[in-house]
Formats: sequence, C-alpha cells, structure tokens
Amino acid sequence: MSVQNKPPSGNNRSRVALKFDRRGFLTVSATLGAGLFLPELTGCSSVEDDAPVANGELFTPASVRSRDGVLDIELTITETEVTVGQYTFMTRAYTGLKVHQGTTSLGDTTYTGTIPGPTIELRPGDRLKLKLINRLPDDDSAVDPPDCAMGSGGGGGHGGGHGAGTHNNTTNLHTHGLHVDPGPPGDDVFLVIGPGESYDFVFDIPRDIEMPDGTKANHPAGTYWYHPHMHGSTAIQVAGGMAGAIIIRDEERDDLDRLFSTEPGPGQGKEQLLVVGELMIQTQDPCDGKTRLATYGEMAHGGPLPPGVDEFFHVNGQLDPVLRMRPGEVQRLRVLHTGFRAPLDIAFIRVPDDQVDPATSLPKPGYDPFDYACVSSGEGPPTLDRDELRAKSATYYQVATDGITYGAPLKMPLADPVSEVEYVIPPGGRVDMLVQFEAGTYQMVALGYLDFVCWAPQVLATVVVSGEPDTSLQIPQVLTPPALYPPFDDTSKPGNEVTNTRQLEFAVTQDAAGQHFTIDGRTFCEGRVDHCILLGAVEEWTLINKFTVGMGVHPFHIHVNSFLVTSIHGKTPAYPIWRDTCLVPMSGTNADGTLTFLSRFLHFKGPYVLHCHILEHEDEGMMQLVEVQETACPMPPVDDSCETE
Repeated sequence: MSVQNKPPSGNNRSRVALKFDRRGFLTVSATLGAGLFLPELTGCSSVEDDAPVANGELFTPASVRSRDGVLDIELTITETEVTVGQYTFMTRAYTGLKVHQGTTSLGDTTYTGTIPGPTIELRPGDRLKLKLINRLPDDDSAVDPPDCAMGSGGGGGHGGGHGAGTHNNTTNLHTHGLHVDPGPPGDDVFLVIGPGESYDFVFDIPRDIEMPDGTKANHPAGTYWYHPHMHGSTAIQVAGGMAGAIIIRDEERDDLDRLFSTEPGPGQGKEQLLVVGELMIQTQDPCDGKTRLATYGEMAHGGPLPPGVDEFFHVNGQLDPVLRMRPGEVQRLRVLHTGFRAPLDIAFIRVPDDQVDPATSLPKPGYDPFDYACVSSGEGPPTLDRDELRAKSATYYQVATDGITYGAPLKMPLADPVSEVEYVIPPGGRVDMLVQFEAGTYQMVALGYLDFVCWAPQVLATVVVSGEPDTSLQIPQVLTPPALYPPFDDTSKPGNEVTNTRQLEFAVTQDAAGQHFTIDGRTFCEGRVDHCILLGAVEEWTLINKFTVGMGVHPFHIHVNSFLVTSIHGKTPAYPIWRDTCLVPMSGTNADGTLTFLSRFLHFKGPYVLHCHILEHEDEGMMQLVEVQETACPMPPVDDSCETE
C-alpha cells in the first residue's frame, strides 16, 4: 500500500545546528524544510574516533503524554549525525517533534534529535494521532556509503548492500506489542512511506473491551515500543537507532503504576527507562577511514564480524551511564531491548570495594568484571561460560515481560530454569525489573551470548548505591496481572478451550544462490496468506527451530496478540510468562529446538505478520502473513509463486 499524502509544503532551506550538551553528548537541533535532501552526506564521521568516553549520568529521553484522552504529535525522520560514546556517525533518526495536543517533558525547550526517539506515554482509552513525516533523502541518493563496505555492503537505492528492490529510506511505523487495530490508519506494517511523503496514523488504546467470559479488560499497562517495519529495510533502519519507547500507564488497575513513578510522590519508588540499543559500527571504512554505521552486507555477515566492525549495546544513546540509588531503595527499571540481532543476558555484579575509586564511587580505570570471553579451540564453534558470573549476581526481581505484569515478582537469577529462553531478553523484548541493593557500586552487565557468532560480554550501566538508607518501599509480594491475558487453567471457561493447532518450522538453508531464511520452507510473500485464523479463536502453536550446523536461535514475534509459553523442548517452564517476542531455542544437540504456546485472537481482524526478530532474517524473508477473519477461513494456498515489483 503506497502512501498518497503530499509532502509538507514550503521551500525554506533546512538548518541543522550541532552542539555538545552538559553531559558531553552531541545534540542536533534541526529546522526542517520540505527540501531536506543531503546527498553530500555519505555516512562517514567528521569527528575523531578515539574521543574519550565518560561515565555520564543516565540520560532520560524526551517524553510526550496524552491530555484529555488525546495525544496529537508530528514525528519527523531525517538523516543526522549523532555521537554514542567515542563513536560519531551519520544515521537516520526521529529528529523532529511537534506536539499539537498533549504535554511534553521538554517545556519550552526545542526537541533535539537523538537516539532513541521520544517516549510516547498513553493510557487505556486514549487516542494517539501521529503524523509521520519522512524527510530522508531520495532512495537513489547515497545515504549509505557506496563501495565503502567490506564484502557486499554499500549503496542505498535499489540494490547495493541491501538486496534488490529494497529502499533504505522508505519507511513506516509499527507499535511493537500493542493490542491495537492492525489496519489503516493504525498499526499497518504494509504502508509504504517514501522520502518526501507523510502519513497520519491513528491508534486507539483499548479500554473496557469485552472478553470471551463477558468481563471487561483494559489494554495492559506496560512497556512497549515503536520502530520502522518496512520489509527489506527494517534492520538497517532499526539498527541505526530509529526506535522509541511507548509506555501505557493505568494507575487505576496496575499495581506497578501505583507504586512507581518517574517523579515519585510519598510512598512511591522511582521508575527509570533503559532503552537498550545495538549498534554495529565500521571504524575502518576502506573508502576514507572514517567511522560509519555498518552496511546491510556487513550486518548480515553470518560469522565473525568483518574487519573494523565493532558491535555493542548502548543505553539511552550512552555507553555505561550511571544510575544512582540509596541503600535499601526499590527502583523500577523498564528495560527495553531495541536491538536488531543479539539477545540480552543480564546480571548485576558488585564491584569489589578495592576496585572502586573513592573519589567518584565508580570502578577504577581498567577494572573488568569479566574473566571469560568467546573461546574457540580451532576445531569447533566458540564456547562461552557465563554461569559462574551469573551465580554472583545480586538479587533482582522481574515483574513484567513484554508489558504484561506477573502475578508475583520473580526472583532472579532463576534458580530452576528449564532453558535460557526463560531469562534471556530477545531483540524486541522488554522486561520490567525491581532492584534493591546494599551500599556499594554495581555493574549491570550483559553476559554475552553464543549463537552463530559470539557477542562479547559488556557493561551496560554502572549503579552507584550510596547515601542514607531508604526503606520506605519494599518489594511487593503479590501483583495483579492484566485482565486481557487471563490464564488457561480452567478449560471450561469461555475463551480457554483450544480450537485449533498449528506447527511452524524456522530454517536457514544454503545453496549455490546463498542463504535462505524461511518459515515452513518459504520466504515472505505479501500476496499469500500463510495463516487464516477465526476471530476469537484459541490456538496452540508449536514452533520448530530446524537444526542446522552453525545456526542459532530465532526470536519469534507476532503482532496484535500476545501468547503464553507452555513448553520449551517439551518441558513446562519454571514460571508461566506471557510474551509477544520469544526465542525459539536451539536444542543444544543435533536435534530441532521446540517452543509451544497458547494464544487468543481477540478484538481485531485483518492482516498482520509474524516473523523472526533478528531483523535481517525478517528482511530476507523469515516472515509470514496472518489474516484474522470473522467468518470461515478458506483452505490455505498451495501456490508458492510470489509476484515481485
């Protein structure tokens, strides 16, 4: 579906002002005109790559909040220069924000483009009106560096490093995890918004919607996010930082929202948002030696990273920011994983007192919490031993996954997990956690992850716990799960009896033509419905990760409706968790991995998608089309042909 909206009128030239803020981070202030085309920018940095990296205080992204049931905003995308740690590079970002109705954390300050994008805060019953304005350069211009990449990277437009027929600067918007209408003008991922075009989205957040048993439910309060979902270009855009948080608040029904706030009042704890992004940076561009984002060809490299490419996590656009707490204080951390490929395995490791600088309370220069790395014998794949360090983690508590609050806090690290699927946060996933520490300095670490490549361990943030103790709030013992996702324990209750079963097979194969990323042996076809589902159906799905030497997990994501994981490799999970994104695991042997879940397909009909949330896998075709219909579904199609433009 092409967007026919006319581009914004006006012929004023664009002006971009760069300045460093008090934290030492580059901000971008742009006055944007309709003619914002930057063909001279090739993605190469103009700043030295070895600039120092300082531990800055945690930066909180700008936020906008609904007023009187409506949030009406404009969000503009441009190409811009940003700095993360010692890296300065060109990227696509949400650089313009205008609020027509609602409130903003900016006050009278002009929004400055950064990564991540602004946080959108809503409540059940709200309407979000969002005009998305695409002011990226034309798809045929040199947004991505031509002929600068190793291997097959390079080139924007109709090919280069991004696959034939794709368009790096054509985009759209997906509200990841929201239970909203997938049709236009809502969460329609089939929209095509080209450079110079705009689109007026409208999202209605459900309130008091009817459940199968006749009760009413609100949209769950929780942590969600938005990002582009333009098939063929999703990975390159999300990997560059085009992402932002969506927070649904409901103090009326959600215990966590009553207990925690960004500006806590009496009896409340502090809430902090940690948007974890994943960057892949080419620091040795063979074109001119400058720093830039990796191209699609480098990003999709199925093995050790190409020369000069660094891959790492950032938090709210910072490297190793500082969070501060008081001894005994309970804080809520909303951890949102916007990365495009690497799973997150988190622990909180206390820094030994003799390794803490008494003047700053930060770890001494050179201190490294990790005594392991990716190890290869030369005769097989790398190995990675995280268990010993995980056992040293300070206790913390998970209280929600993918926006859905548990019935009780889950003590972490888990004592009896069936699989790492239960504690690893996949790309696209979110975990809300409660932390409460004794005085000292701690490092929030990603323990590394072993897949078809090895992601090294990394410090995500430093937590300094000091000052007078605060015992005003304790970890709650009981929480109220959202009414939209009741359990399946009573099969006689309406909405609990399984009406259909399905089996999906995720596989990566290779032949003379290259690698193929398939579900049920086929790549995505927008004209082919892979799953026709009756509105109101209750289904049990089994996902199979086909064993292939050198391949790894696939984070499964489905739009609109979340699902309850019931089995991992045939075993019941230690704790029942609802998700919208979950790793389809490897078996650990030469057998297939399996994951089984239950889901209700409620309230919304129409087409939407399921896919692997390793986003280059999705771009390469590991995605299927789901259509929910109110009447009887036809037999699934058998024709494998798919027309392409």
